[in-house]
Amino acid sequence: MRYGKACLWIVVGLWVVLGGGCGKKAAEQMNVGWFKGPVYYNDYLGFTITLPADWSIQDPQMTQKMVQTGEQIIAGNDENLKAAFEASQARNFNLFTAFQHPLGSPVPYNPSLNVVAESVAHAPGIKTGADYLFHARRLLESGRMKFAFPREVYAETLAGAEFHVMTTEVSVPPAQAVKQEYLATVRKGHVLLLILSYSTDEERAALYDIVGTMTLTPQERP
Repeated sequence: MRYGKACLWIVVGLWVVLGGGCGKKAAEQMNVGWFKGPVYYNDYLGFTITLPADWSIQDPQMTQKMVQTGEQIIAGNDENLKAAFEASQARNFNLFTAFQHPLGSPVPYNPSLNVVAESVAHAPGIKTGADYLFHARRLLESGRMKFAFPREVYAETLAGAEFHVMTTEVSVPPAQAVKQEYLATVRKGHVLLLILSYSTDEERAALYDIVGTMTLTPQERP
């Protein structure tokens, strides 16, 4: 698997082109969480998820490098997109990235799960995952990579919470189709986003087995 393919999942629809930034209070309260064995915990978001013991958790510094590479792949020479990515950095938290196989393994495609959060306190119009994904799709469509969207965004209940799901497909030379599903929900002024990247139905099923281990604490009604 070439390095370029490994970073395709990081086209993260996270970088919503809305302008503004998050307040310091939200950034101080939010944290990237931690792992205890194969279980990831984030007490601020009230979120846990369990990875298979043989999955490979990416080093945070490598994740950051992959984020930067992904930005370059999408933005190309588009200065507006580059500026949008830079402006979003203070709002974004890469919680973790995990691959089914260690990077560089001799496999046709390496399925991955990327979990991220973005403060949307500056954007009161984003009340649901669907609102967020509307902007994410516009951003992906504006980049130089040509994404297909096989179906409309739909709602699904996961771990007792309403998520909205956006599916994408993109072709990667030499003619490999990479599929992604973006699962988004809003919690405590942040979008919690799970990005599933895969190429086959079997890989998708393995990723949804992981999603099935997710727990979310109930939120107080506003």
